[in-house]
Amino acid sequence: MDISILEKRGISTKIAESLKREPELFEISLKILEKADLNANSFKNFLRYTREIGLREGKPFDEIFENAGLCTILDNENISEKTKGEELMSRLYNLRYPLWSKKQANFQKLKNKFRAETGGEIIFPDFAEGNSFKISFTIKEASDIDKIEETIAKAMPVLKESLSEIKENS
Repeated sequence: MDISILEKRGISTKIAESLKREPELFEISLKILEKADLNANSFKNFLRYTREIGLREGKPFDEIFENAGLCTILDNENISEKTKGEELMSRLYNLRYPLWSKKQANFQKLKNKFRAETGGEIIFPDFAEGNSFKISFTIKEASDIDKIEETIAKAMPVLKESLSEIKENS
């Protein structure tokens, strides 16, 4: 087993030793580190997410990676190692936290829709804490002020949907 890639990526010997007790995860980790750029902190999260998904779903690691399409990412010659690492972590995060990931995606859609319709911004609280959100507009000229009431009226459905989304599960 070649652990030089772990040393090269700045992975502590403590983590390397713990990995040796999980041969399947160790082998997969080496393959990933050879093709994707993960710093030590990202690698710790990679291991944590992978283990937690495995425990929750009762599936072997290779099946988890296959279902997430991780091999496709690693084998893609058109993206950089850094991008591979980021995409790998994003997919694992979404698998590990499916409900929160869905909520984040819904927030992003609403933000984009509001920006497209109004030029303004919806600001949701971090981790959907609380039951409110903020809106923001950039005002450069007096005419911008005159348009705000009309703009907000036009975007009322998005604002109501945003309020409903933030209050869900609160």
